[in-house]
Amino acid sequence: MTKRLLGLKSLFFVLFLIGLATFSYGQTHTCEQVMVPMRDGVKLATDVYLPVYRGSGPFPVVLTRTPYNKGDCGDVSAQYFAKHGYAALVQDERGRYESEGVYYWLVDNAWHERRDGYDTIEWAGKQSWSNGKVGTMGSSFTCANQFLTAPTKPPSLVAMFCGEFATNPYKDIYYAGGPLHMIMPTWLLSQRELSKPLVENVPGHTGYLGTADSWNRWYDRKQETGRTFNVTMFSEMYQDLIDNPYYNDFWRMIAINEHWTEIDVPIFHFGGWYDRHVHGTVKHYNGIRTTGGPRATNGQKLYIGPWTHGSGSRGTSLIGDIDFGHSAGIDYDALRKRWFDYHLKGINNGIMEEAPVQIFVMGENVWRDEQEFPLSRAIMTDYYLSGTKSQSIDSLNDGSLQLEKPSNETPGSYVYDPRHPVPSIGGDLFVQPNGARDHRESDRLSLTFTTGPLKQSMEVTGRPMVHFFASSTAVDTDWVVTVSDVHPNGYSQILRQNILRARYREGDEKPVLMNPGSVYEFKISVYPFANLFKMGHRIRLTITSSSFPKWYPNGNTGREMNEDQPPIIATNTIYHDANNLSRITLPIIPRPEGTSNQD
Repeated sequence: MTKRLLGLKSLFFVLFLIGLATFSYGQTHTCEQVMVPMRDGVKLATDVYLPVYRGSGPFPVVLTRTPYNKGDCGDVSAQYFAKHGYAALVQDERGRYESEGVYYWLVDNAWHERRDGYDTIEWAGKQSWSNGKVGTMGSSFTCANQFLTAPTKPPSLVAMFCGEFATNPYKDIYYAGGPLHMIMPTWLLSQRELSKPLVENVPGHTGYLGTADSWNRWYDRKQETGRTFNVTMFSEMYQDLIDNPYYNDFWRMIAINEHWTEIDVPIFHFGGWYDRHVHGTVKHYNGIRTTGGPRATNGQKLYIGPWTHGSGSRGTSLIGDIDFGHSAGIDYDALRKRWFDYHLKGINNGIMEEAPVQIFVMGENVWRDEQEFPLSRAIMTDYYLSGTKSQSIDSLNDGSLQLEKPSNETPGSYVYDPRHPVPSIGGDLFVQPNGARDHRESDRLSLTFTTGPLKQSMEVTGRPMVHFFASSTAVDTDWVVTVSDVHPNGYSQILRQNILRARYREGDEKPVLMNPGSVYEFKISVYPFANLFKMGHRIRLTITSSSFPKWYPNGNTGREMNEDQPPIIATNTIYHDANNLSRITLPIIPRPEGTSNQD
């Protein structure tokens, strides 16, 4: 009888262990939605993921606040962090999805009357399951709300992991260089925050997964009907965007760079060379490191890979057309976990002993540790625009880039018709095609200036500067510059593209029109990249006056956007001679001795 009882007890114990193991492996967390109160009484829907079989806590907290739908306890990253011993919170921002209130982009996360980021962080820090240490994480708008919250200094905020957003939304993205960047109308449309457009004007795409063709069709219909932008789409946020085309107090409400000195928290800055915010990522790193509080100045990290905007390309090596090698794809959540393990759990995993800057050098396709960015060892080298044929492309001029200064040369001219803009191809475009793409289709419609085949590999890392002299038959026009890596087979791999509206050449607070036919000096700072131009490749600078749908085309009238019609056809001219030394200045990095120059 005793043996029988012992046998039954053993059997029950084994079954208990099997059941425990099954439950443990099958369920790593619990999750429930909680309505978190803000200071004005509005409640924000928050999914709270808690670990199971790790005791009752308290746990360190990681928080993501999003306008993109928290996902009803289905967020994969939150589940990952709960599995690894974190309380993970994902919250719908005010007025979005399950949260109460009215949505207005960015402002309610900042240092104004409503401080939703601060209130949420402090709520999380005071819960029974929390150890009082909160880290925030996210990219794009889920990074923006972190940067806007940081100057309010929530006591429970210990660390941030933030990627892909501007230091100043006006200067870095929405009106960078002067024209309206079409990302915001696209974003409002894809997030259902537009009460218009009319059905026939809706671009046929969803979010960032569509194509440039859909916007091109929309633009063609708009030109045919003569409708203003406001007739074809409208929302309060969009209207405020259009009504403030120059830098003013409206934009200062969300100017993070004007509050860097109030930020005092370690931040991991994450970005991609093909992301539209990489310049902002670099500026955030340098600005907070040099002007932030004592915890911030020694706690900044900068990490830039070859990726496009958003999460889709981080785990892969194929960015657009080009495979950048196995090391280009990373485990994003594991990287974030290392950061928070150190700051929230106190695990000395060595992350703070690593180089403060890690960059991926495209072309060579390797990661490299640095102590700074941009690199002080860069040799700023001028390449002058010349009319000499490069024999590399059948563009409007097929000009050259050369180290020698030009003498007497005929300028290059082209006709810019706003009704037929040059197409945006690749790079940091918000719809497909983006990433590393062949830019030849647009190069052929533009002025190009190309080096000869390189006799040895050349690394360009940093921000090139395009300095040129130009005139127009119109009182206003746009200048678009593109830097490409031209492969031996002619493939023109876009690296970066920037724009300057002529009337913004003296600043962004008031317009200064041109006198038609007069020659003006222009400067365009190209956003940063790190690229090894291999031996036999060429460096190309392309100049034109439009890139759509990336930027809304300039009608050349000198009037503001809704009055900028009917469009005026302009003849635009680039001068490159002894008196007008148009050039691109490249930050060339000396190569280590023994580095192979072979492809």
